[in-house]
Amino acid sequence: MQPNSDTIKLPRDIRTKSGYEALFREHYEGLCTYVHFYLKDYAAAEEVVQDLFFNLWKKREELEITTSIKSYLYKAARNHSLNVIKHIEVRENYKKMNEEHRSESEMLGTDELETLELEQRIKAAIDNLPPERKKIFLMSRFEDLKYREIAEKLNISVKTVEAQMGKALKFLKEQLSDYLPLWLSIILFFE
Repeated sequence: MQPNSDTIKLPRDIRTKSGYEALFREHYEGLCTYVHFYLKDYAAAEEVVQDLFFNLWKKREELEITTSIKSYLYKAARNHSLNVIKHIEVRENYKKMNEEHRSESEMLGTDELETLELEQRIKAAIDNLPPERKKIFLMSRFEDLKYREIAEKLNISVKTVEAQMGKALKFLKEQLSDYLPLWLSIILFFE
């Protein structure tokens, strides 16, 4: 790149170790305070400023500055601070997204296990019903038949169907008492 009239190389004395150290001592505290304004963390601000001076020293031979050295340092410190903020935001967003995903996965896994266990317990409880009561219950809950329709199909009275369903629900409620909140929602859903 061809230097223009505004471009200057680092002054020769700053390219030496003693000149560099003088520049460091002159601007370090002010830059740390300036960066702290952006990051709200003094240790992080010091790290940014130290990185800035490290890179300045590393690139001292080829670095060209188009403004005063002080303006260059403060602009570089600001840009580096904004990059750190962006990096923190990306990391926090990733962390939050990862935690939400993990939480959802854990909840789904727990819910699926509880649902599977409840289904098995319901099936076992239904299987323990007396045969006629089981038939009436299954016709009501899984075939969506009304009590009148069940009574007609089985050639029994509607009152008998009602009584058998009441006994079936009472038995299932007792068998599934440790799942009462879920069981209540199932009963309410089917009634």
